[in-house]
Amino acid sequence: MKVAVIYYSRYGNTEKAAKAIMEGLKEAGHDVDLIEAKQQKDLGTGYEFVVVGSPTRAGKMSGPIKKFIKKNFSGDQWKDFPFAAFGSCLEDTIEKGSSCAANDINKALEERGLKPLADYYQNVVKGWKGPLPDDGEEKAREFGKQVGAKLSG
Repeated sequence: MKVAVIYYSRYGNTEKAAKAIMEGLKEAGHDVDLIEAKQQKDLGTGYEFVVVGSPTRAGKMSGPIKKFIKKNFSGDQWKDFPFAAFGSCLEDTIEKGSSCAANDINKALEERGLKPLADYYQNVVKGWKGPLPDDGEEKAREFGKQVGAKLSG
C-alpha cells in the first residue's frame, strides 16, 4: 500500500518519530514517502493511507500541519479515507490528561471525513526542545509496524 507520513518538526523530535514510523511501515511491507509539511505544501496523488504528526503547541497541532490539513484534505474524495495521527508532547501534559497535537490532528481529520485506522500515538518528549526518551524512536517504529499490520490485514 502507498503511504505518506506527513510531519512538521520544530526541534527534530517529531522528525525522528516520523522517520521511525516510516521504518515500521516499511517493515510491514508498505511503500512509504516522508513528507515535511513546511517544505512540501501539496500531498500529491496515489496515496492509500496517511500518517500525520506534529509537535504540540499550546495543546494543539503546529501551524504548518494545520495549514497542510486545510489545504490538502477537503472534499468528498476524503470521505472514509484511512489515517493515523501522532504527535510529540511533554510528559507532564500527558500525565495531566491535557490535549496534545495527536488528539488535535485526529479530530481535524475526522471532521474532514477521514477515518482513523488506529488510536493516535503520543510520543513523549522530556522538555520543550526534547529529547525523546531512550526508547522513543523504538516506540514510534512499533506504532508504524502496528499500523502497517492493520493496513495489511
